[in-house]
Amino acid sequence: MVWASIHEINELKRKLSKEFAMKDLSVAKQILGMRITRDRKDFKLSQEEYVKKVLSRFNMAGAKLVSNPLPSYF
Repeated sequence: MVWASIHEINELKRKLSKEFAMKDLSVAKQILGMRITRDRKDFKLSQEEYVKKVLSRFNMAGAKLVSNPLPSYF
C-alpha cells in the first residue's frame, strides 16, 4: 500500500483485518514477478528477473540483443 501517512495505512489494515484473515508481512520486495526498490523519493519496479525467466523457459537466454528503434512519432 502506498499512502501519504502511516496513520491512514494502519487504519486501512485495521479495517481489512476485521473482514479478512490476514497478517502483516512487512515491506514487499517482490510482487507478480516485479522487484520493488524504494528510497526516500523513488519507487521503482523492475521486471528483469521475470524477463530472464521467460527467456530461459523458451531457450532464448543466450539470444543476441538487437536494436529495434521506434518511429519518431512515438
